Amino acid sequence: MDSFFYIKYGELTLKGKNRSNFTRCLYLNVLKALKKFTFLKISQSFDHMVIKNIEKYENKILTILSRIPGIFQIIKAYEVKSNKINEIFKSINLLINKIDFNSFKVKTIRHDKSYPINSMEISKIIGAMILEHNKDKKVLMENPDLAISLEIKNNSTIIYFKKHQGIGGFPVGINGRVLTLISGGIDSPVAASLLLKKGMFVDFITFITPPHTSSKSLDKVKKLIKKITLNGLLNKSRLFIVNFTYLQNELSHIENQSYKITLMRRCFYRIAQKIVRKYKYDAIATGESLGQVASQTIESMKTISSVLDNDIVVLRPLLTYDKLEIINIAKKIGTYHISILPYEDCCSLFVPKSPIIKPSIGIASKLENQSPLINDLIDDTINEYIKIISI
Repeated sequence: MDSFFYIKYGELTLKGKNRSNFTRCLYLNVLKALKKFTFLKISQSFDHMVIKNIEKYENKILTILSRIPGIFQIIKAYEVKSNKINEIFKSINLLINKIDFNSFKVKTIRHDKSYPINSMEISKIIGAMILEHNKDKKVLMENPDLAISLEIKNNSTIIYFKKHQGIGGFPVGINGRVLTLISGGIDSPVAASLLLKKGMFVDFITFITPPHTSSKSLDKVKKLIKKITLNGLLNKSRLFIVNFTYLQNELSHIENQSYKITLMRRCFYRIAQKIVRKYKYDAIATGESLGQVASQTIESMKTISSVLDNDIVVLRPLLTYDKLEIINIAKKIGTYHISILPYEDCCSLFVPKSPIIKPSIGIASKLENQSPLINDLIDDTINEYIKIISI
């Protein structure tokens, strides 16, 4: 029997009339992610996907599939071209002879409801046949060494033993496009990864301040994006690189330096909003977590986002996450070791000694009005100091 990957959709099967849109999007994403494996045969059905010819690069293919949003489970399975009990047992016996185990259980799903034996009876019959040929084994319904799963279909049977958990969520691109503010820190890459999981197509904007920030800082951001998107397999991203030096120099002269980060982030939002309008994104996203730093208190978020038009949506996927939770996700998706590299971004370099925790919109606006060049510099930055690259 040849093995294959049996992909379960999970939440996508609950989408009713829209299900075909979700499953089609996932199918196209899988084709794109596995395009270099030209020998694979990939097909989709109502509630699952099948990938054949996996033997040569099984582990590499599994690694990629485990990072594709929309996939609930990846199962290495075997197909018997029969649904007769004796044929099913012969195939199971061949397979389990290669497995070291002491206890087992059999679980059956009967897709073909016209099959003359119900699921529980099939499991009992197959289990008894296994015991008869393996007298040193025992049945154990809770936590057995080996769980044997059967799916009875019209003219065939699927056999499998182990399920690899996918990341779930929705296929990338099904839920719109978002522009994510990304730095070299831990949080924003995790936020972007969560947005990909929820089916959003993610592009990025980052702010540099040469010569204060080095090229290594920008390289770090590029590495993070590549890691998040599996080198573009999930999401071929645009990165908007904004030279913020001139605005940063202007902000260094404000009379109330405790507002420096607040005003800086208000400028970030104004620039991001212009890009959202021009390139028709559905939202802006950030890696903000409530109360984590001075610029992430509820008052700060309110003051900073007040510069946006009412129809601009700001997504904050990490809003309620603790730092340790964020770090754990960063380690899981492989961004943590990149984020902790010692190359600082423009925010960390210019943090004042005592940043304001509860800024007011009125004071922020007053300080900006005292620096009349800010608006002109924002326009100049948008027109002259943004570079767009593909990652």
